[in-house]
Amino acid sequence: MIRTAGILVCAVVLAASRESGRAGRMAPGCGLPACAVADGAVQVESLLVAAQRAARDWARHDFEHLVAQSGGILLSLPGSAPSAPLQPAQAALLLHGFADGAEEIEVEVVVARNVDRERAYVEARRTFMARGGTTRRTHTIYFGLRLDGVSYRLAEIRVVP
Repeated sequence: MIRTAGILVCAVVLAASRESGRAGRMAPGCGLPACAVADGAVQVESLLVAAQRAARDWARHDFEHLVAQSGGILLSLPGSAPSAPLQPAQAALLLHGFADGAEEIEVEVVVARNVDRERAYVEARRTFMARGGTTRRTHTIYFGLRLDGVSYRLAEIRVVP
């Protein structure tokens, strides 16, 4: 189950018109574009959509999809030192090794925030049980994202017990 609760997303409005020649307008206090214009309007992926996709991929243990568009991804998992940037296939393999012994109950997006024009982070609460176990446990997952053109790509995953 994936749930979004208490989301704080900095929404942005871009009012661009080729006819008026105006550049995009940013939302107050945010400074981040919601869409780009190139031969008409092209919608940029919202942070909330990226957050929900990351939570869904984790809940399904679809780590290949989670890291597919990443260049180098940093991992910080409980019980191990933070990694150097990893290629997507390496990152997916390590994430499977970490999570495959668990049954996901829920991955809930708690907050999604823009850090600056190119970076954002998502905090998710993971509730799970060890396979065959009866005790529910929780971790906090931080997904570090980078805006790459019109979509967010995953740059970092930190899991905190």
